[in-house]
Amino acid sequence: MKNLVLFETLLLFCLVVSTRIVSISCLNSDGLSLLSLRKHLDKVPPELTSTWKTNSSESTPCNWFGITCDDSKKVTSLNLTGAGVSGQLGPEVGQIKSLEILDVSSNNLSGMIPSSLGNCSSLVYIDVSENRFSGKIPDTLGSLKSLADLYLYSNSLTGELPKSLFQIPALNYLHVEHNNLTGSIPQNVGEAKEILELRLFDNQFSGTIPESIGNCRKLEILYLHNNKLVGSLPASLNLLESLTDLFVANNSLSGTVRFGSTKCRKLVTLDFSYNQFEGGVPPELGNCSSLDALVIIKCNLSGTIPSSLGMLKNLTVLNLSENRLSESIPAEIGDCSSLSTLKLNNNQLGGQLPSALGKLQKLESLELFENQFSGEIPIEIWKIQSLTQLLVYKNSLTGTLPVEMTKLKNLRIVTIFNNSFSGVIPPGLGLNSNLEILDFIGNNLTGEIPPNLCHGNKLTVFNLGSNQLHGNIPASIGQCKSLSRLILRDNNLSGPLPEFSQNQDLSFLDVNSNKFEGPIPRGLGSCRKLNTINLSRNKLMGAIPPVLGNLQKLRYLNLGVNLLTGLVPPKFGNWKELTTLILSGNRFSGFVPPDRGS
Repeated sequence: MKNLVLFETLLLFCLVVSTRIVSISCLNSDGLSLLSLRKHLDKVPPELTSTWKTNSSESTPCNWFGITCDDSKKVTSLNLTGAGVSGQLGPEVGQIKSLEILDVSSNNLSGMIPSSLGNCSSLVYIDVSENRFSGKIPDTLGSLKSLADLYLYSNSLTGELPKSLFQIPALNYLHVEHNNLTGSIPQNVGEAKEILELRLFDNQFSGTIPESIGNCRKLEILYLHNNKLVGSLPASLNLLESLTDLFVANNSLSGTVRFGSTKCRKLVTLDFSYNQFEGGVPPELGNCSSLDALVIIKCNLSGTIPSSLGMLKNLTVLNLSENRLSESIPAEIGDCSSLSTLKLNNNQLGGQLPSALGKLQKLESLELFENQFSGEIPIEIWKIQSLTQLLVYKNSLTGTLPVEMTKLKNLRIVTIFNNSFSGVIPPGLGLNSNLEILDFIGNNLTGEIPPNLCHGNKLTVFNLGSNQLHGNIPASIGQCKSLSRLILRDNNLSGPLPEFSQNQDLSFLDVNSNKFEGPIPRGLGSCRKLNTINLSRNKLMGAIPPVLGNLQKLRYLNLGVNLLTGLVPPKFGNWKELTTLILSGNRFSGFVPPDRGS
């Protein structure tokens, strides 16, 4: 009897154990691996919590959040992109042998990328971008012979780029930008014969660009900017017939630029900026017939602008600023009929501006400042209706401002300061446009200030200093709510100053060395953003308005050499930011604070 009871007890125990085993083992190996992965995650969305669990009614995880299976119920895709997951990607991911797609991008995952991914031989797509992964890129990824897309960008990865990645025969996309990778670009990069996009920018890669890059004949996008690369551009870049985008800016590249073969006809964007090249702009760039943007800023280039650039009919942006280019702008640039932005600033260019630039009827921004241009601006340029910005300051340009500029309805910014323009400011200027910045300081302009300059009420910078203007300040200037800087110094302007009570954004006011008279406007006390006021060397009379003591951001106040009288308000002692105060040359009484600063 005792033996029978013992047998029944043992049988019941085995049935319970057996039931539990069956309950667990009914979930296939992929499901068990996912449950193990779950243990490494600190934070998961509710959808994952509610589905990633043992359930006796399910033998596969195919209905779980982020999971896709094939017909044989094997997991082929793990997609948690943007799911708000944190924690680590555990090594158990390498046990999901049929995995083809792994996408955990845009989460808060940290730790190292598991080397066990190399066991998932079916992987064709890996995206772990925009997380906080650190450490080295696993060399084992090179064993994934079917891998086509590898996105590791925007993490904190360190170490060198594994050579094995370029031995993946199917690799199309390699994005490792925005990391802290170091070392050289592997010399075997040319083994990646199928690669379409290679994005290595915003790292700390050093060494040279391998000559073998020319073997990547299908390469379309090559981004190497913002690294520490040295040496010359490899001549083999000219062999890349499929290349559309080439960025190598912000490195330490040197040598002569030899680029622009007839095989580069698909190139759309080229940026060589901020390097240490020598020689000139390669004339061969004229062969790049699809070029949309040519940007070579501050590269120490010398010589002339090649006339062959005029062959680039699709070019919309040409920026050769901050080099040592000399002589004149070739008239052929006017043949770039699609050009919307032309920037040749900070060079040694000179001569007269070619009237052929007037053919650029899509031109929006013309920036030629800090050169040696002379003569008049051709009238044809003033007729380009699409023009929004004209920046030609610090040259030796002469002539008058034509009435044609008043018809430019899109004009927003005009800076012609430090030239030798003469004559009057066209009376209708501003009436048909939304002027934002107008800077004419340091010319020989005469006449009165036109009344319509702030017609669009968008004017922020208004600078007519150091000219020969006379008359009053138009009332509209004192009502311009957007105005932040008003500079009218060194003219022959007269009459009273406007109240300025509506100029709430005004931060800089300089009208010194004119003939203004009357009182200091009380309205200045309501311009709470003012940090600089210079009303010196005029004929202002009366007392200093006590409301000026409200200007808590004021750093510079110069009221010197006027006809001001009365007491200096004691409230001025509350100015905490003031570094310069000049009151001398007036008729104050009582205690007058000594001038301080300059």
